[in-house]
Amino acid sequence: MGFWRTPSIAPENDLPERQSAPVIVWVVVIATLISNVTGETIFDFQVSGFGWFIPLVYALHLLTRTPGWPSFPFLIWIPWFGFVIGYLLYAEAENALQRSVMMLAPIVVGMAVSKAAIGEVELLRIESILEKFSVAFLAAILLNSGLALTGMLPEVTGLAPQSATAALFGSFFAAKYAFGSKRSALKWLLFAAVPVIAVTRTAVVATGLTLPLTFAPLPLWKRIAILLGVAAIGVLVFNTERVQNKMFYSGQGTISDINLDNPDFRTSGRIAIKEAMEQEIELSPWFGYGANASERFVAESTGSDLAHPHNDWLRLAFDYGYGGALVFLGCMILQTLHAMRAGYRGAGAARLFLIAGAGAFMPFALLMGTDNIILYAAFFGNLHFMILGVGYAALANHNEIADSTGWKFQ
Repeated sequence: MGFWRTPSIAPENDLPERQSAPVIVWVVVIATLISNVTGETIFDFQVSGFGWFIPLVYALHLLTRTPGWPSFPFLIWIPWFGFVIGYLLYAEAENALQRSVMMLAPIVVGMAVSKAAIGEVELLRIESILEKFSVAFLAAILLNSGLALTGMLPEVTGLAPQSATAALFGSFFAAKYAFGSKRSALKWLLFAAVPVIAVTRTAVVATGLTLPLTFAPLPLWKRIAILLGVAAIGVLVFNTERVQNKMFYSGQGTISDINLDNPDFRTSGRIAIKEAMEQEIELSPWFGYGANASERFVAESTGSDLAHPHNDWLRLAFDYGYGGALVFLGCMILQTLHAMRAGYRGAGAARLFLIAGAGAFMPFALLMGTDNIILYAAFFGNLHFMILGVGYAALANHNEIADSTGWKFQ
């Protein structure tokens, strides 16, 4: 069976009887959208808190009430679960339970989604849901940034979490374009513009790279041409007044001036936090200081409300030691490779979800270097692993149908 050929599948009513996919998909999508739209509080809890907690609770319900094993390769993540739960048992820092659960929630969501009965019809429905969500998300960005009302780009925004969601959609539409949807190139461009509107520096790079570095099949010459185009646009964006003011205290500088040792390079105090954390990590490099210890350390070191290091790799090394950080990195790499292999062996729209989900680990890893995306379950993690779960569920159903009809993947 060739990679580009889509096999026919059995009628929808011949699919195994399992929990329907759209329910959990809608729960994740609506929760993610609401989290992106508003930063308000309900009963003294931020809406984004409900944005990750409600999908987690529903996912746990599905896992316990739906028969069968998840098709999502959760064994890959067992070492990470072991680290997080093991450290949580001896945690002393405040909010350790919440932060730990937030880091594990997306994996649980992916497992639950992968137990759904998803055939080609359901895949098309889910793809349509994501398309509609993308439109609503872009509308929310235009309103929240003030661009829709004033027609002018804001100097400063608080849209860093939304930029992470945009990077995820960038991976999705990049893969969709590579699989033959030409109009997805325009949609990718719109999402690549979100971090530019938000003035989130690393997200600009991470989202911009999702198309030329997509794991979906794309000719080398197209990758090079797109990469050159992205670089050219990036230089133009870099030289705009908004970005210059965000990058340099003086309001002007060149690309060569992007240097952590440059006193004019604007780091928002992150260098001092980074150096303090690195010194502390060296005192306990392999075992760290416990679950969420980094949050307490940053708050005490800065004497302010700032509670996160804006670098998840530092956070992991501080809390779980280099061993924990390496375990998480290893799980990410194995999951990426597994999803790529499954995607290239799959058929139909399942390939899109698996390859897009695998590709999203690239911006994920980059954003971990300058943000707290590992805690963005309501903005990135749940939706990311939902996409992976959909792909695995569809692939599992294809295999079950193939077993009953004599058809096999090659």
